[in-house]
Amino acid sequence: MYFPILKGKQNELIALRELSTIINAQYIKPVIEPVRENIAPLERTIQLLAENEIIPLVVVNPSLGDYAGGEDLISTFLEGAEGSYLPCVKIKNPQDAAAINLFQSFGGRAAVYLESSVDRSLVHVVNQSMYTLVNQNRVSSAAFAELRNKVVYGDSFKKEVKNSDYAEDSLFSGLHTEYRRLDDVVGFGDFTILSEDYSESGGPAYVVAVHLSYINREEYDAMHVRHFSSYDDRTPTNPGGKFMDALNKLVQYVRANPSRFTETTGLGDFFNLHASRHYPGLGHVKKISIKHHIETTCSYIQEH
Repeated sequence: MYFPILKGKQNELIALRELSTIINAQYIKPVIEPVRENIAPLERTIQLLAENEIIPLVVVNPSLGDYAGGEDLISTFLEGAEGSYLPCVKIKNPQDAAAINLFQSFGGRAAVYLESSVDRSLVHVVNQSMYTLVNQNRVSSAAFAELRNKVVYGDSFKKEVKNSDYAEDSLFSGLHTEYRRLDDVVGFGDFTILSEDYSESGGPAYVVAVHLSYINREEYDAMHVRHFSSYDDRTPTNPGGKFMDALNKLVQYVRANPSRFTETTGLGDFFNLHASRHYPGLGHVKKISIKHHIETTCSYIQEH
């Protein structure tokens, strides 16, 4: 099963709502970390996902965006949504007593999101969880072997400082092909075409880049990302024109390589924008890339 990890920003939530009627619930459990005090969009997303039998994991002790203080518990704001989501407790390290106590208060009816290492006592605690999100690169192999109900995740998207720095093509991950060979692993996750690092917004776009995921059949089904970058005029002006330049390159490449990319609603959205010559804003463009990535991943695991 696929556990895409998303921040609760507007376009990420919209992407999940648009996908809720498309992707079969048996292949996906989104992980959402809220970042906005206005939780109405999150509530709508949870409700729509639940109506389509998708039960997301919601981080109930968020620490990003509007919750940077780390003192708010989302579960107190979602009292009308019980049963529609699974509480997920983010544990920074074995000394994170507040988070550990919070998890224990759910009596095992919650998931755990490990940000870093674990010790013996923490392994004993989190092994009561329904799911434990863990990055293999941040725990010892011995600790990893002791953890149960694991969801292995990685920060697979190599985010560049400047859009002009993206190569045409980059390796994303092979986790979707490897997780089944690991003991006590029930799924895998990533941050889609976003980085694990959180930022409120990007800087001025001197170059517009559109990211399109695909399965590289010649590379043992590894996930790759194709980057379509616009011209660079050394100024942040005309983002709409730059988007159209990048989109033209995307459409031309996909048409020349029709079997490389999974046919998704996200890819269809890009072609529709190309046909209408419409620039919807960079946030909307990112939403479409997220949709395509999630659909591509779910389509792969459905086939395999």
